[in-house]
Amino acid sequence: MTFTSSNQEVSFDNMVACPGCDLLHHRRALALGEYAQCERCNDVIQTCKSHTVDRSLAATLAGLVLLLLSLFTPFLSLSRAGIESSISVLDAVQSLWNSQMRWLGLATLALIVLLPLGRLVLMAYVLLRLRLRRKVRQSMRLAFRWAVKLEPWAMADIFMVGVVVSLVKISTLAKLSVGIAFWALLALVGVSWLINSTLCKDTIWARLRQDQ
Repeated sequence: MTFTSSNQEVSFDNMVACPGCDLLHHRRALALGEYAQCERCNDVIQTCKSHTVDRSLAATLAGLVLLLLSLFTPFLSLSRAGIESSISVLDAVQSLWNSQMRWLGLATLALIVLLPLGRLVLMAYVLLRLRLRRKVRQSMRLAFRWAVKLEPWAMADIFMVGVVVSLVKISTLAKLSVGIAFWALLALVGVSWLINSTLCKDTIWARLRQDQ
């Protein structure tokens, strides 16, 4: 698809919109380590990161392991008057559902479990096929597009902030001990940051457009 600018037809593939102000720019050929900024708001509009597929794939697989670990291991243990109990993330969702707070339970399940898991699975699918140099399919482009869209909705970091605040309040009522799932989710926050810092969307899209 093309549009006309100054009596010249320009392909949309050769244009890039600023994520901050939507100003259109001509796509530039960048060297490794370089990045381009918006002329209006100075937001980063292009990057060229080295080994982006390998690094992002490793971080994505680590994120999948940490997320699964956080779902099936104890998150928090409470002890008071000789009675001890432990709870996992899925147990918390079930408790919210059983206590008639079903919308909150569904929101927790979606934002903490389903959406982050879906994003990581989509990323792993795309990056693994690129790493193995498999033929690019339309499903890969669709998967990567959705992985990018789901990025703002993966809220493990927001969840952990809320957990820390709650722990401070509950610590005065009972003896608390955090489990493996707590540390796994905390590590997942760091891994999510690592994915965003190593992933070069321009490079991935360029690879995905090769067979178009």
